Amino acid sequence: MVEEDEAAGAVTGGGTASLQKSRPDYFASLRGGRAPSLRLESSTDDDGAENTSDKPTDVTRTSLTRTELSRRFASMREIHSSDDLQQVEVRVNNYSYHVPIRVDAPSIKTVFNQSPCYVATNFMQNVGELITGKRKVGDTLGHYEDKWILKDINLVLKPGKTYLVMGPPSCGKTSLLKAVAGMLKPSGEGGKIEYNGISKKDEPGMVLQNIVSYVGQLDNHAAFLTVQETFDFAANCRIGTATTSKDSGGNENDLSENLTIDGLDLAVCRDTYVGDANNRGVSGGQRRRVTVGEMMVGQNPVACADEISTGLDAAVTYDISSSIVNFAKAAGTTRLVSLLQPGPETFSLFDEVILLAEGRLIYTGPIDEVVDYFASLGYKQPNTMDVADFLQSVATPDGATMFHADESPMDEHYSASSFAEAFQKSSRHDTILTELSSPTGGRWSNTQLDSIDEENPDGDDENISNAIPEEIKDQYKNSFFTSTNLIVKRNLTLLKRNREFLIGKTIENLGMGIGMALIFLQSAAFPSGINQSDKLAEYVSLGCPQDGFTDDVSIGTLTGTPDEVDQRSIYYKHADARFFQAGAFLLGGQISQLPLLFMEIVAFGLPFYFIAGLAYEAKAFFIYLAILIAYKFALKMLYGVLVQTLPKKANVQGVGTFLYLLLTLTSGFIVYPVAIPGYWKWLFYVNPMAWAMQGMASNQFFSSKYSGYVCERISLGEVALASPRGWESGGSVWIGYTFAFLVPYIIVFGLVTLLALKYIRIEPDRQHVKKEVNIGAKKEKTEEINVPFVPVDLSFDKLTYEVTASTSKEQLRLLNEVSGVFKAGRMCALMGSSGAGKTTLMDVIAMRKTSGSITGKIELN
Repeated sequence: MVEEDEAAGAVTGGGTASLQKSRPDYFASLRGGRAPSLRLESSTDDDGAENTSDKPTDVTRTSLTRTELSRRFASMREIHSSDDLQQVEVRVNNYSYHVPIRVDAPSIKTVFNQSPCYVATNFMQNVGELITGKRKVGDTLGHYEDKWILKDINLVLKPGKTYLVMGPPSCGKTSLLKAVAGMLKPSGEGGKIEYNGISKKDEPGMVLQNIVSYVGQLDNHAAFLTVQETFDFAANCRIGTATTSKDSGGNENDLSENLTIDGLDLAVCRDTYVGDANNRGVSGGQRRRVTVGEMMVGQNPVACADEISTGLDAAVTYDISSSIVNFAKAAGTTRLVSLLQPGPETFSLFDEVILLAEGRLIYTGPIDEVVDYFASLGYKQPNTMDVADFLQSVATPDGATMFHADESPMDEHYSASSFAEAFQKSSRHDTILTELSSPTGGRWSNTQLDSIDEENPDGDDENISNAIPEEIKDQYKNSFFTSTNLIVKRNLTLLKRNREFLIGKTIENLGMGIGMALIFLQSAAFPSGINQSDKLAEYVSLGCPQDGFTDDVSIGTLTGTPDEVDQRSIYYKHADARFFQAGAFLLGGQISQLPLLFMEIVAFGLPFYFIAGLAYEAKAFFIYLAILIAYKFALKMLYGVLVQTLPKKANVQGVGTFLYLLLTLTSGFIVYPVAIPGYWKWLFYVNPMAWAMQGMASNQFFSSKYSGYVCERISLGEVALASPRGWESGGSVWIGYTFAFLVPYIIVFGLVTLLALKYIRIEPDRQHVKKEVNIGAKKEKTEEINVPFVPVDLSFDKLTYEVTASTSKEQLRLLNEVSGVFKAGRMCALMGSSGAGKTTLMDVIAMRKTSGSITGKIELN
């Protein structure tokens, strides 16, 4: 199934091999070599990705060479209006960052210590300590202390270079990359970061997202967009939809997209869905490439990629890192990449390494010199450990095993602060300080030069400042309405392709509509004998069956709300990169919901209206639909606030259910308006469900269906509204009042949602990482227990797995007559590059595939 090239140098068995030496000539040989190539007989991916070939596929890297990349970049620059944007030097000068941490909070969250009762009890205890003088006034809600995430960082990041950021977990890698990208809160920052000599404080109008791209750790994408469509949307948002040039015969968007797709080896899957954990799409490695490429479309001068190797094998990590390095060299851009444990080949790709420990800088410089530097401190690299693993461990407790006191200025293992102090005394750090104090070549100025230096009229002195390019000051590349149009098109495409959701929603609304209507079957029909007083009294007492109708609308809106939490991370990524305005996202999202709303009205509203026997009158019918639409949007805005402000699905579902019950109880349906206590009456008047009921009831009872029936100058409709419920019976004017309430309600909660979209960022919970981890610690012996079982030999013969392509009816073969035997008592390593079909093969053998066709035999014993 999987064969490895002899050039890969695979080690069979369980022995340990020396993976990497420390000499510069070794790094040079790695840079000049090529990655190990893998030949596959099955062309598929880890997640069931599609491949357009049924034949054995050679996955040796086919990415663009550096020469071809340079040529394409030159073509892009002919279209690009400014070349200055491609060369940016970043200087980090004495930068520090801290955040307030509550030190008296429970270390482990439980249901008890997160409950309102616990919070209230804890608050009362704090107040008691405040009275007795044991607690300060500012610590009433908890005692907070500043935790330094980064401290005294000095760096000079030059164009055309790639920097590898390393360090143990919780050392500050992500914070450093976010600091360079301008994504940290200014309140906790100290020092400054300059871009060609200008900091954000010097020029508030400078938009850092036009200079720095940030690639996050997680692959958050729209599952039902293809790779090409994902890049199209990114290019239209980051470059602009109107960036064209007739002279060059090309479009900058297309050139940038194709350059990124080809450079990242994504051409083979450009028409495949990106997919996610629940939907079939590209492989894990390809999806990671999409994450990197989406943020690099447009080729910003600086890019920060955070933990791009998460969940990937060494070969894929090498491929992606090689593409990033080639991009940087060809375009003269700056790239910062953080990796946890890169392989030796990947490590050798980078120009310099930045090593952090507990938020402090303990080394930065060429990778060829890092081993010698730590050797001068008394740390020797073991023969069984490569350089990357050595650097990863040197600042941890395991580093003590590599420390030799007789060759070190210190007598014991260095702490993080000791490492930082030692580096600050080194010649390398002195060089950085000298560069920080010297003028930046080609630096920017926040003021346009009005005069030319008489001594240097040609302006070739490096001290001459250039005006900041106008492109950097653009808040967004597209206008508000253009961004809204892009979002509407994208959302409609996703809605159209999410067939399971549409089918489920149709069945849900049709079932609720017909079921509700059958409960009130013709209950709104007028009694045939108007003189039959008993039927008339019964009809008046039953009132309008639309009272229960608004409850079902609320339930339908609530059930779809938690799913929007999953899309929040995608919005954060795009909004933080200035893809579009928050208002455009909100407006576009509501417009794109109109087809779904139309479907819900047809499947739910129409059956209810006619089966229940409401007024068969055109005017009443269209007013009914208008109230229904307004009420639906009012609920969408209300629940939208919950989606953008609450951290988890469970919170949205719980608070949403509470609001639903509160709206129902105070709507006048379960408890009549006349029976609601005075101190709860205000909830009735701010309840959109109550106003929707009032409007629908007035629309029904003041329609022409009831005209002509008057008793003592009181119409039958007025009687039905006022008695016994106590609804307002002042005529059809209350229909207008309903819209006068619902429309401002939509606007107010829409503005609240807009503010939440702009200013609230809810980060996912991080797993707790212990501060000290001793890998070499001895484990206690545990008692062995033998569980009897029947050994099984697993064999499979000519397994073939075919699926339908994402955007066509073409049948794609993901497994092509794969055969093998797994014998009992032996371990088998299933290997292959990203997209080889490892997970797909295991899923087919375990009979976990629910789609596609499987042929072949699987036998046990």
